[in-house]
Amino acid sequence: MSILRHSEYWSVFLLVICCIMQADGAKRRLQAANETLDYFDRLRTDSSLVQSIQGSNESNVFVVTDTAGDSYRLADISGFLPFSNGRRLRPTVENEAIASLLAIYHFNNPETSPILNAQELEGCNVRLTTEFFDTQFSPINSTRRFTDVLLRNHSLDNPLPAAVVGAYRSATTSPLAILTGVNNIPQVSYASTSTDFDVKEQYPYFSRTVPSTLGEARVAVRYFKDLGASHVGILFVTDAYGSALQKAFQDAAAEVEIVTSSVAFSYSASANGVEIENAVASLANTSFRYFYAICFDSHFEPIMTAADERHMTGKDFLWIFPGLDQGGFQSFAKFPPGSALASVTQGIGLLMPTGGFLPVVLKPDEQVEVPLEDPPTTGYQKLRTAWREALSNPEFDAYVRSKLPESLVNISGFDPTAIFGPEPTQWSSIMYDAVTALGISMCRAGAETEFIQGPSIFEYFRNLTFDGASGTVVIDPETGTRNYTSFTYAIWNVQNYDKLDDQGRVQFQLAPTNYHQDGEWKAVSGIPFIYGDNSTEVPEALPPVNMDMNYIGNAGIIVGYVLMAIIMLFGLAAFVWLCWFHSNKVVISSQPLFLLMVCIGAFVMAATIIPLSLQEPISESGLDAACMSGPWLYVVGSVITFSPLFAKTRGIHNAYKNPQLDFIHVTSLDIFITLGVILGLNLAVLIPWTIIAPLEWTRTLRDSTDTFGRPVESYGACTNENAIPFVVVVLILNVGVLMLANWWAYMSRNIETEYHESRYIGISMASVLQAWCMGVPILIVVWDNPSAKFFVEAGIVFVTALAVLLLIFIPKVLAIRSERIQKAQEEKRGAYNNFQARAKSKHAFDDDSDELAVENAASAPVSNGAAKEDCYPKKSSSTAEATASSEFTKPPPQDAAEADGAATAASVAAVGVAVVGLTAANSNDEADSSSPNRRNSFRSSISARLLHGGAMKSDENTEGVGGIKILHNPRSSRNEEKCGAEEVSREQLASFEDNEEIDDEHFDENESMAVVDEDEAD
Repeated sequence: MSILRHSEYWSVFLLVICCIMQADGAKRRLQAANETLDYFDRLRTDSSLVQSIQGSNESNVFVVTDTAGDSYRLADISGFLPFSNGRRLRPTVENEAIASLLAIYHFNNPETSPILNAQELEGCNVRLTTEFFDTQFSPINSTRRFTDVLLRNHSLDNPLPAAVVGAYRSATTSPLAILTGVNNIPQVSYASTSTDFDVKEQYPYFSRTVPSTLGEARVAVRYFKDLGASHVGILFVTDAYGSALQKAFQDAAAEVEIVTSSVAFSYSASANGVEIENAVASLANTSFRYFYAICFDSHFEPIMTAADERHMTGKDFLWIFPGLDQGGFQSFAKFPPGSALASVTQGIGLLMPTGGFLPVVLKPDEQVEVPLEDPPTTGYQKLRTAWREALSNPEFDAYVRSKLPESLVNISGFDPTAIFGPEPTQWSSIMYDAVTALGISMCRAGAETEFIQGPSIFEYFRNLTFDGASGTVVIDPETGTRNYTSFTYAIWNVQNYDKLDDQGRVQFQLAPTNYHQDGEWKAVSGIPFIYGDNSTEVPEALPPVNMDMNYIGNAGIIVGYVLMAIIMLFGLAAFVWLCWFHSNKVVISSQPLFLLMVCIGAFVMAATIIPLSLQEPISESGLDAACMSGPWLYVVGSVITFSPLFAKTRGIHNAYKNPQLDFIHVTSLDIFITLGVILGLNLAVLIPWTIIAPLEWTRTLRDSTDTFGRPVESYGACTNENAIPFVVVVLILNVGVLMLANWWAYMSRNIETEYHESRYIGISMASVLQAWCMGVPILIVVWDNPSAKFFVEAGIVFVTALAVLLLIFIPKVLAIRSERIQKAQEEKRGAYNNFQARAKSKHAFDDDSDELAVENAASAPVSNGAAKEDCYPKKSSSTAEATASSEFTKPPPQDAAEADGAATAASVAAVGVAVVGLTAANSNDEADSSSPNRRNSFRSSISARLLHGGAMKSDENTEGVGGIKILHNPRSSRNEEKCGAEEVSREQLASFEDNEEIDDEHFDENESMAVVDEDEAD
């Protein structure tokens, strides 16, 4: 226990000793600083400190020996820094001056520097002094200042610069670099990044400790690429910096396939808002979402104002500004609450090179105390430590103020007593390394010659590699520019700050969210990027695609369903009609099974329209199932419909080849065998098709694109490249069967059957074949147009299904209706004539005169015949007269019973004659009326039937029930007798016969009336 206590005591004791030693070291360094801080400046101006001076016309470096006998080579460095813009003081600009003076002090006293390698500078007697000039961001002003320097009478107290540091803006640096090149003076910039300076023919002695815009552009492009950007709009100022960065960004973006669109504006455009408004309007026309704005502080407000007016800010947009630094931004980005700028500024990003990265949120008007590392491990942390030590020294503070340009007293906002910032800015470490690199280059050049010249300084500079305050500095020997891979970049997210400034304006804090090191972007843990919509969700790089999905429109679907409903309603009506008249001779002759299959097949085919109309948002699996159900429904439905048609057509064709047949008999077995064969062949294709290469719902992109090259049109269809052979086989099979049936129908076209069924079957088969032959090519043409494709598909289904239904059922409906009407008319006429005959007979017999009764009875049919003479043919009238006269030429009856019988016979005969006349005159049977003999025999048979049983019933003859009666066969003996080998239709044959002379010998009235006499005797 005691040992442990003693250990604790010793630990505390050693800690106190260390603290005392550190304090003592700091005190000694402070004393040394006070002694040597301005010593070399005084050595230039105080001749009492100088023992001897040596100079050379080829060098701007003096060799000075002080009174202590120490020899130094004094080199003056002119610092061209933007302390102001000529009207307003630039915030934190003194930090760059502090960094320059601190670097000079550390170089002149390497043993006091925590950053420099003192051993590398051992033996080097080069000592640096400096003088600052305010460029005011103006190329003209900086050129004037430098020209004044060059016109000096070169002396120790008023020397020409051995080197130049600066400037900030590339536009300011450019003329300055030309002058330094002309005068063999090396120039090092800490902020100018234009790639133009890499052209050594124009800027022979320019170098920099900051990467060029090429490196900055590559870093920026990589950041956009990591965000998923594919298109970036570039808004840039047309100075050396802006133009160079724009070109570098554009080239780097092209390497990673990012499309850019660039719009420029002049540096002075902030005074003329119209130019920036037009530039932003041009960017708005691109519809880009990501923007890279290369500008300066004065351009920010007009840019964001114009962007807000065109709805290019806030949600879904991202603006990155590479030309703004933290301190400057927070000083001017203060806007009234509720203003557009106060709203749209939040969510943008500042991409800045940084000599040292600290993951700390920078809050306005608040100094964030970031603890120093102890011991510091990086160059930037070492600079922070030295920075605080220097600023804690009043002598150093005073020394810095004494070095500031005298012209600042005329600048608004300048306070000679203002407190300097406690932390170095992102440019401070780069400035520190620029001065240090010049000193190291001078030392190395001085090892070869006593009087150091500018070109030799530049040659050593371009081959430098050293550890500086901003990290490892690696200079490209070809360009004199720092390699960007040895540099750090950072993204600072502009976020809302919860406190207003002293004028009640909105302020913003800067949050470091990402930094670039070792060739990649890394996220800062715990500090997310907050975008314009106050979310951390990365905006889409482009506006959403206005994709035209080419859906089947509601109107098209309604039309398709209406067509389906029409088919189903007709099919249902046909089924109900079939059930109602199933025992009718017309239905029995056509076979109910045949008609039932036509109804069922049409129903199934109509159902095909349902899967054809399906589309998104139905699930993909559901659409895949619908894709394959379409062919199944249509093929099976068409087979069910066409199998009985095929069987009937084959039967008609067989009858055509066998003219001796009077009826076409197609049994149920024939229909089922036909159905089984055709359906089996189709199933042999459909089943493997469904298993091996089923149709799948696929959405295909069309060639049409938007301005971003994105497809804007697509269409959905059931496709499968491997299904093409199956489709071809199904088409060949069914079209082949249909063409065979049509060929049979064409060959048998002149055959006539009862109710003209053969004709309508042939027409329906031809209609289906025509629909297929026209519909399939049209379907191929409109395949990528879903609405047109669906309409064509529904049309094919509608035509094929409805054509068969109508052509098969409508003639049968009309036939039954015609028979019923004709039967009713005949019954009505018969009853009327019977009534008249009875009335006249009763009147005649009431006179008790047999002779008068006989005369009246005999005159009744003559009167009827005269009355109907204008409505019926002459032959019908003469026939009736002949029959009546034959009947009443018999002797009169001898008694009352006989008289009554005679009267009854006369009445019946009169009714028979009248009905025979009506029937013969109105007969529509062309075949039976084509020959005089057949017409006479028909009249005789009808007369006999009427005399025996009254009116004729059409359902009495059951011969051929279940089959179709053949009315005319073009290959019959009758056709051959009249027309020879020429096949003609029934109408043509009747016309041919009517043109022949009618032989009256074939019409014998006595023979006709003999039948009546014989029946009467019976």
